[in-house]
Amino acid sequence: MRIISFAWTTPAVIKKIKTCTRREWDDNYASRFNAGDFLAGYDRNPRYEGSQITTIKLTEKPYKERYCDVPDSDWFTEGFEYLQSIGAKVRGFSPRQIWLEWKADTTQCYVVRFEYCETLI
Repeated sequence: MRIISFAWTTPAVIKKIKTCTRREWDDNYASRFNAGDFLAGYDRNPRYEGSQITTIKLTEKPYKERYCDVPDSDWFTEGFEYLQSIGAKVRGFSPRQIWLEWKADTTQCYVVRFEYCETLI
């Protein structure tokens, strides 16, 4: 089973709030994923002693979108509302600051939407 690491958004995954993630994958790698695929969700990359925390199922094939085009509803599906409420930070930045950076960023990324199948924590 392929893996996906959630890193700093792990608290939102544990609460099953996060149902969307964005990835800067190359097209070849992204083409390997399809709706219905199961992925092992990790708290961080297993090469760095990460642990599996969940199993997710992709609800649709990952698709490209510019960060600046992120819909407002993804503030919630990315888990940012929850992460902001608990004071989470990544490299010193709050979820709100990251969101505002996304809204100004024209870089394309892959949007990965999923549902939870099993939580291991």
